[in-house]
Amino acid sequence: MTTNLPRATPQSRGTDPAILCALLDDLERQDIELHSLLVWQDGALILDAYWAPYAPERPHMMHSVTKSFTAMAVGLAVADGLLSVDDAVLKFFPDHTGPIDENLRAMTVRHLLTMTSGHGRGISGGSWRRVRTSWVKDFLLQPTPHEPGSVFVYDSAASYMLSAIVQRATGRMIRDYLDERIFRPMGMSRTMTWDTGPDGVNTGGNGLSCTSEDMLKLGILHLQDGEWQGRQLLPREWVRAATGMQVRDVVLGTFTGDHYLGPDEAGNDQSASRREGYGYQWWRGPHDSFSANGLFGQYCIVLPKEKTVVAFTGGLDDNDRRVHGLIYDGLRPALGAGAAVAGRDERLEVRIAGLRLKPRPGIARPNPAAGPLVGSWRVAPNDQGVERISIAQEANALRFTLGDADGDHEVLAGFGCFMETVTTMPGARLHHSYQPEAGLRVLACARWLAGAGGEMVLEMEWIFVETAFRDTVRLHFSDGLVRLTRSVNVNSSELALPELTGHPAAGADAPREKKHG
Repeated sequence: MTTNLPRATPQSRGTDPAILCALLDDLERQDIELHSLLVWQDGALILDAYWAPYAPERPHMMHSVTKSFTAMAVGLAVADGLLSVDDAVLKFFPDHTGPIDENLRAMTVRHLLTMTSGHGRGISGGSWRRVRTSWVKDFLLQPTPHEPGSVFVYDSAASYMLSAIVQRATGRMIRDYLDERIFRPMGMSRTMTWDTGPDGVNTGGNGLSCTSEDMLKLGILHLQDGEWQGRQLLPREWVRAATGMQVRDVVLGTFTGDHYLGPDEAGNDQSASRREGYGYQWWRGPHDSFSANGLFGQYCIVLPKEKTVVAFTGGLDDNDRRVHGLIYDGLRPALGAGAAVAGRDERLEVRIAGLRLKPRPGIARPNPAAGPLVGSWRVAPNDQGVERISIAQEANALRFTLGDADGDHEVLAGFGCFMETVTTMPGARLHHSYQPEAGLRVLACARWLAGAGGEMVLEMEWIFVETAFRDTVRLHFSDGLVRLTRSVNVNSSELALPELTGHPAAGADAPREKKHG
């Protein structure tokens, strides 16, 4: 974990610590799920807050914040003379054999940067992660009903193409290109990872995992016009173009789970939620701000007039703008509004130290009436491919196992405490199509709930601590049968999976007392 960012007290920068305490209080009162909140003001970090079990050293999936990292790679390649924003997209893919219309022929790198490629709808990362063939080919075969530059359609596929173009121009994956030129000089975390698509290209629109401090540094670099500790890492002209207003009055359409719907063929908006501006893979916001935005609550907001960067991660619905309101309307006017003074604020320090996700109600201990919980069930045919489940109690924890065609997947959940493991538990349908082969780091706890009619209900909470996702799994025990439900806090499509029903496996009772000896 890097620790090279200077720290300072809020009051040394003329900001009343009570404003930051009030911000944390508002987040709690409104039951807003944040995982981290960092505030950089006038050359120093004045707030460094994490809600346990999230922590400074943990990477977090950044989703579309990734796009603003990708834009840096394009800027470096332009500065190196390897490409131009006015280059045609097809120039980099001479091997394309599909149909080419005039709109595709006219599409340039600039159109990809500004999300004005001419496509009628955008492709999300969740959609492409289910495609196993070439994403480049898929993009070039998409219909282009609009003249490039005429219509804004938010499209993660456009960002992937930028990554592919930089790779063809430089001969290097953008992760390696940026590592040499940006990440290492800035002391970004070495745990940073970046997904790769079927073409062997880093997924430019999403798939980057880094720490909250890494994301904050992205904003600081752009606040400082590409300069870092006296070195010009990114051209000043590029930073100003990338974070400037390239497209005005952007109308955002509805996200369907697979696609962002832009204007229809007649130019009419489809259920727009808000209007904003756009640069080169950066959003323009109120009060002359610009930001890198990620689905489910990752944001890096730069406030140039206040010399401030605010970065946060969380588990938020994409239309939930409450945190933005607290930042723009509450925090922003207070930044530097007072006289700079020395000293510490113990209340703020105590408040930060006590931050954690809210505990849920229930009996957080093994159920003494049931005895040690042990059972195996065969699951009725279902659309999730689950074939069997089993539970084994181990001291003050239980081991939950789910079996499917790929084998057994386990989660270890503590009673009254979280236990941390890595699991291959399937969950792509609830996790925006993410299902890493190596598994996900999970913290899990178990508790008993009061069921109807004497039914025993066991609830498990699975916090996938390097993502925005937090699953709730409930097992309802009755007459030897078990019913399993699973839901998630945020997702781009379904928030709950269909209920599963299990019957006792041959020779097994469920639940039953564990046999010894």
